[in-house]
Amino acid sequence: MDSWDDLRYFQAVAETGSLTGARKRLGVNHSTVFRRIKGLEEKLGVRLFERWDTRYQLTGAGELLMVRVEQVAEAIDDVDRMILGGDQTLEGKVRITCPDGFAYYQLPPLLAEFRALYPGIEIELLADSDDLNLSRMEADIALRATNNPPEHLVGRKLMTMPWQLYGSERFAHGQSGVYTAKTLSGMPVIGPERALLRLKPMQWLEKHCSAVSIVARANTLMGMAALVKAGLGVALLPDDVADGLPPLGTLDRDFHSDLWLLTHRDLRSNARVKACSQFLTERLMR
Repeated sequence: MDSWDDLRYFQAVAETGSLTGARKRLGVNHSTVFRRIKGLEEKLGVRLFERWDTRYQLTGAGELLMVRVEQVAEAIDDVDRMILGGDQTLEGKVRITCPDGFAYYQLPPLLAEFRALYPGIEIELLADSDDLNLSRMEADIALRATNNPPEHLVGRKLMTMPWQLYGSERFAHGQSGVYTAKTLSGMPVIGPERALLRLKPMQWLEKHCSAVSIVARANTLMGMAALVKAGLGVALLPDDVADGLPPLGTLDRDFHSDLWLLTHRDLRSNARVKACSQFLTERLMR
């Protein structure tokens, strides 16, 4: 095997289950991923994946290799974080991952202010519904909506965001400000897809979808909000993505999201990460 690069392609396909997923993660084209996997199998003389249409499933040999790859990847990540954690320069890149609503509405003016204070620091904003892995250094700082932050990350809670039902008044039908699955049954509802189903409010909605009329779905909260703005129906949303939307009321249960600012404990001494974390905490904490 010539390099760790071969194993990175293998790991990306194994974890995403497809060439397309690996392509998106690695930022390369489809043919490059296919060529690297094919070349790796030829070098090792074994099939690492079974192909099922567009899905790639590990063979027995692939599973054995994956165990070793995970061990190597973890060791490399540990070294990279140790080196980066000791960097005391205020120049270079800081990658921030956050919910899409924050990326569009709250963060841009704050990041412009931060750049004026620290012109040597380049900000990379990663708006994503999926939680990027800070242990793998997919991001340096995470603004994450969660009520249970991972124990291996450090940080603090910035605020609590309530969830409400949003939509134009024509959908309210004279209802009170508190809704149940039963009172939602006569209303057109925008539902969640994919990564959003990890959120408790979305799980509640999916559980009751047989009693609720789902007229459209989106895989991001911003997408759901956009469908509400277009007049397709109503949606259960946190306040940070509901910019300009009229609230109709709440559900008959308390749904809220705590927003945390988190980083990996190995990076908390990095000067750039520390400066950015402190700045955002001061501006957002309430």
